[in-house]
Amino acid sequence: MPTPKKKRKKKRRGHYIRGTYHSPFAGPCKYRSGWELKIMVHLDAHPEVETWSYESVVIEYISNVRCMKVRKYYPDFLVRYKDGTSELIEVKPKRKLEQPTVRKKAQAARAWCEERGMTYRMVTETELKVMGLL
Repeated sequence: MPTPKKKRKKKRRGHYIRGTYHSPFAGPCKYRSGWELKIMVHLDAHPEVETWSYESVVIEYISNVRCMKVRKYYPDFLVRYKDGTSELIEVKPKRKLEQPTVRKKAQAARAWCEERGMTYRMVTETELKVMGLL
């Protein structure tokens, strides 16, 4: 008697809000979550923001130390403020912050920002609530 095949688990797609946001600062930007959309609207309305861009920075990081596999990380937002400061912002659910990949990307982004005199910030649902966006 043949053994039954295991059913593959289907990836859930479409459970995030996706679309294109038209910003006066950044032009048309595709977003992959409702939280990213809320940040985009917030950045456009924020009086201290000079300009912002979506996934415009590429940071290389080592994902596997044994084989030295280099991957690319695209942080969500690069924000420049009117006072001359800049920061990278990554929007992530709090439950994902301890994942090894997320930690490696954050470590690489902090080092990249430090070299350029910038800051790196992870925005979770907690920060979105404090900002009044959720």
